Parts: sequence; structure tokens; C-alpha cells
Amino acid sequence: MDSLKPFMDRFKAGVFDILAHSMSGEISIRSWYRQLSNLLKDHFDVEETFYLYKEGDGLYEYIEKKPGRPIGGQWLLERIGNEPYMIMDRDEWMLKKGDILIPCYERAELMGFIAVRTLPEAGWVKDPVMISVLACDTSVLYQNVRRMLVTATERKRYHELFEVTEAFNSHMNVSEVLAKIIHSLENTFPYYTFTLILSDDQGVEKGLPIEYIDYQTSNEALMHAFVSSEITIDEQEDHSSMYSPLKGKQGVYGLLKTEGSINKALKNHEIEFIKVLSTTAGNALENAKLYEQSRQLIDDLKLINDLSHELNANLNLNEMMGYLANQIKKALKPDQTGFVWVEGEEWKTVEGSSAFFDTDEGKVYIENVKQQLFDGTDAVYMSDCDLEAGYRSLIAVPMIHHKQLKGFCVVLHKDSYAFSFEMYKLFKSIVHHSALALVNAMLRVEMQEMINRDHMTGLYARHYLDQFVEESIKRDEKGVFILIDIDNFKKVNDTYGHQVGDQVIIQLAGQLRLLEKENSVGARWGGEELALYFSNMSLKEGVALTEKLRQSVQEMTDPSVTISCGVANWNRSKPDLMINLVRRADVALYQAKNSGKNQVVWLNGDAEKLDHPKVKIN
Repeated sequence: MDSLKPFMDRFKAGVFDILAHSMSGEISIRSWYRQLSNLLKDHFDVEETFYLYKEGDGLYEYIEKKPGRPIGGQWLLERIGNEPYMIMDRDEWMLKKGDILIPCYERAELMGFIAVRTLPEAGWVKDPVMISVLACDTSVLYQNVRRMLVTATERKRYHELFEVTEAFNSHMNVSEVLAKIIHSLENTFPYYTFTLILSDDQGVEKGLPIEYIDYQTSNEALMHAFVSSEITIDEQEDHSSMYSPLKGKQGVYGLLKTEGSINKALKNHEIEFIKVLSTTAGNALENAKLYEQSRQLIDDLKLINDLSHELNANLNLNEMMGYLANQIKKALKPDQTGFVWVEGEEWKTVEGSSAFFDTDEGKVYIENVKQQLFDGTDAVYMSDCDLEAGYRSLIAVPMIHHKQLKGFCVVLHKDSYAFSFEMYKLFKSIVHHSALALVNAMLRVEMQEMINRDHMTGLYARHYLDQFVEESIKRDEKGVFILIDIDNFKKVNDTYGHQVGDQVIIQLAGQLRLLEKENSVGARWGGEELALYFSNMSLKEGVALTEKLRQSVQEMTDPSVTISCGVANWNRSKPDLMINLVRRADVALYQAKNSGKNQVVWLNGDAEKLDHPKVKIN
């Protein structure tokens, strides 16, 4: 026994060195096993060592920096019993007859074996006492290293949990919160894969392992965890999945799915750690969502306030519609925006609408919305519609004034579910707050149109013509002004009565309205006198047009009448004033009336030079 004492002391000293190094340095199975193997090879005539670790019901050979190699081992696990060591009595796997197997335990649970193969000159192997000492000291070393590993792992985990909690409370961005969850879990549990299964689209950035709950799924474990707010484990033949609820105070926002090999099933303390992390993450996610919702609500309220202020301060309908369209595009980012207004029996798109709604495909969407509104729908919200042109998402909100439908606003997007319910509510609020201002603006336009038009003839009033001509003189290159007078109109009134006389004026006004285009205005000048103005038209073109009008009047009026016309022009090379233009046309009309009537007369030069004869244009 005394001869073995130096051997035993040397081995114990080596074991204490390994233990001390593990306490002061980086603790890992790799470093511990490497140091033990070196100790045995350098000082105790050991040829080779093997570390066989238990996982599930099988044994695996530990290979540094590579996946473990399965060796079966059921026979060995059944044979080991409670002995401190066992000597192989046959060759099996990589083991040979005579190899010493030392079982390693953690809290009475078998974790694996250290296999020792000695050189032929190793005399100590013949002494059972020495083998027992080596086996016991190795087992004690393993247990202490395992304890330190567990302690270090727990310390690392809770340090990670502390950092995660601190980070969660400092982040108010949902994407950052979710990214931190995944990063922390992957650092803590490198053998598992993690997926966040969220209850809805929370505006999360791409690049994270995120799925969304399919409420029609057949995965009972997933739905049980979501509905019951309890951790649920689903064990399959080759893998295990655990679903941990991301639970806040107001509800469950999703699940954390932890997935791994069935042989690497989570232990109770690991499950508890993930549960704490999931709860912490759920609260953080809830706080982040509430923060983002509050910010969005503030932004929405500011948008609605600014919108209401701008619309009520602006009396120009086109500018109002353009501003409203821009605000809707900023808030909802639609592919198409349309404003449809009711005018009598006609529905038409107005300023600010996308050109798409004037196409046949766009009109299909308008008709669909009209029908739903007529059927009593308060608003139209379609997330996956199948109408033409491929726009899958649609929201339409009616504009109501005094319980009367005045029109509606519609937005479209190519993607399904492009508009969230929050966007739908915001859009309704925008349209409802805008409706009164838009209706008032429309009424102002209608009222202004009534003011600008002569009630009897439907032509513009004289003040509108004056304004149009003055703006044209400032803006355009040239223009033609025409005064028209019905010949012998008093005789018509005396012969047929004033009502018939009015009908003659109305018939002539109808001819003038046919000539009205974007660059022209027809107006009632006063009594039986009417006027026409064409911007960017030469004198020659104006006289030719007036001559055609003169020839057609006799055929188009009943009773038949003739007209006399005076034409005046201006161009950019000779700047003029409205008063001079009208004066020249009036002088030309006077000459036409005094030269036999039923003719077109025009002057060349300023109206003050009355001795100038009329100029014929061939």
C-alpha cells in the first residue's frame, strides 16, 4: 500500500490542478476532458481515453469540435449497475478488452463514462485499489466540474436575463424587442432553434425568424398554448417542440417556439428560464406595442387636426382635394386613391383622384362600392377582394351631409391585407372630418357657378366674362372678342310677345354654348346682346367662326332671326386693355347694325380711330 502512495498523491495533485484551473478559467467539458486525458497520458502510462456521454437512451462518443458519434450502448448501460468502475471483458465499438470504464454521475443521474486504455507497462492497473482510487477521484472531479458548469451556466443565463430585461425596458421598438429575444435565446441555448409566432402583423422588420398564427391550424399544442396561456410541449418521434406564451397584462401576443432533437429535451430549469424570458418578453412587447400605438394615435390626431384646419382655411376645392389626397397617401400608402362625387344622377371622379378610376377597370371598383353603399353598408373594408385589375385590398368611406350621401373616398392596394384595421379606422376618421369641409366647398363651387351663370340663357354672366378676358390678356398670346346683337328684336317682342322673345335669346345662347371650350367663354352681355371670347385665336379665325355662326342662326331660331356681329382682336405684339378691346368690338357692331344688319364687321386698329373702314378678310 505504501508503494502506491506516491502514485495516488501524484494523481490527486493532478486532479486538484484540473479542478483549480476549472474554477479560475473557462469552464467547459472540452477543457476538463482535455486536461484529464493529458494528465493520464503524461504520468500514468495511459495510451488513450474516451469520453462517452449519455443522451436519451443512447451513448455517444465525444469528438472535439464535431458532432458526437452514436455507439448504441444499451448493453453497457444495463450492465454498469452501481459499481465504481468496470473492466471491459470483450471488444465493443471503439472499446477493447481490458479498457477501464468509469461512470460519471450528476445527482445520482448517469451522465456518461470515461474510458481509459493503458499501455502494457502500466503496473498500477493490476492493483484494484489503485483503479478504485482513480475511478473515485475521476468521478468526484467530474461531479465538481459539472456543478461549476451548471453554476456558470445559470449565472450566465440570469446575467443574460438581467441584460435582456434591462434592454426590453429601454427599447420601445417592437422589432428591436423581438430581435433581442431571439439573440438572447440563441446565445443561451445554442442547441435549439427558436421561432416567434405572433398573433398579428405588428409592423416587424424582415430578417427575423417570425411566423404568424394560423387560426385554422391543426397543431393542437400550438393552439392550446395560445388559448390557455400555458407552456405546452409537443413531443414527436424525432424532435420536441415547446410553445411558451408571450403574455402581457392585456393578453397573449404570440408564442415562442423552442425546437430541438428529442435526445436534447429541455430540462426543468431550462424550461423555467424560457418561461421567465417569455413572460418578460411578453410584457416588453406589450409595452412597446402600447408605446407605438400611443405615438401612432398622437400622429393620427395631429394629422386629423392639421387636415381639418387646412381644409377649413382653404376655399379652393382643387387645392383641398390635392391636399387631402397627399395626406391619405402619407397615412395609408395606397396604390390608388379616388374621390367620387354625386351630381344629380351622375357619379364622377373629382380632382385628386388617380387616373386609374377613369378607366374601365377602375369603374368596376367604383360600381362595386356604390352598390355596397346603396345596400346600407356603413363603410367598405375588403382585405382580399377578387375584382379586376388585381387590387386585393380596398377601403371606401362615404361622405354624408345631412343624412344624404354626397360621395365617397376609396383607396386600393395590390397586396392582400395591406390595410390594417387601425388604418381603416384612421381612414374613416380622415374622411368624416373632411366631409363637411368638402361638402361646403362643393356647395361654394355650385353657388359660385350659379352666380357666374345667367339664369335664363345658361351662359356666363358679364362679370365672369370680364374676369376671363383680363386673365387671358395677361397669360395668353392673342385673343378674339365678339359682340352679338339680335336684329329687329323689338319687332319680335311686339309681334310674338316677350316670352317668345326670351325663347329666341335662349335658342341663340344654345348655339353659343356649343362653341364653348376650355379656351372660350360665352356670356350674356345685356338684353338681346350676347358675347363670345376665344383665347389664342387670330382675327382671321375669329371672323370665320363668327360668319358660320351668323349663317346658322337663321336656320336654328324659331321665329327666324338674324344677328349682327362686331369682332375685335389683340395679340402680344400690341398689348391691349379689356376696355379698348370691348370698345372696338362695340364700334364694329355699331357699324354692322348701321350697314344693313345681318353681317360680321371688324376694325383694324384702335377703336378711337373711327374713320378707319372695316377690313374684309378673304
